[in-house]
Amino acid sequence: MPALNTTSTADISFMLLIFFLMVSSMDLDKGLARQLPPADKPDAPQQMQVQRDRVLEFVIDANDQLLVDGKPMPQAEVQRYTEEFIARVGKEHLLSVEAHPQSTYNTYFTLQNTIVAAYRNVRNRTAQAKYGKPLKALTDEEQLIVRELVPQRVAEKYNTQKGGEQ
Repeated sequence: MPALNTTSTADISFMLLIFFLMVSSMDLDKGLARQLPPADKPDAPQQMQVQRDRVLEFVIDANDQLLVDGKPMPQAEVQRYTEEFIARVGKEHLLSVEAHPQSTYNTYFTLQNTIVAAYRNVRNRTAQAKYGKPLKALTDEEQLIVRELVPQRVAEKYNTQKGGEQ
């Protein structure tokens, strides 16, 4: 009885597996890059007094409407307004973000990305004014100086009393 030679079938299957792993695309998770404080510090967060005129308050309500200092503002104007605020107040500024539990993640992440873009633009302008180069072209030491001149100060409020979706 003649038999079919199947010795190379495993090799071919293995090669096809490698081929499809190499050419297929993997979905990447989206998220916000944040540096958390070290876990070994048991100290409670320090409360500090901040003057009201140095705080820019963002609130996302349950209907995904963005309020900036209590007034509705289109998403397109938020970055420019935030950049002007950071540049005007300087190092002592504070951005406060509060999102209602029923608001969507998309609105929250859009606001966070807008805030990050505003900081990037202000830092680039500061680097251009101080060193004559954009932030990416500076040395690590110069970038650190610019980051100290324009620190990223964002506080998030968590209100669990408002409830959330079931």
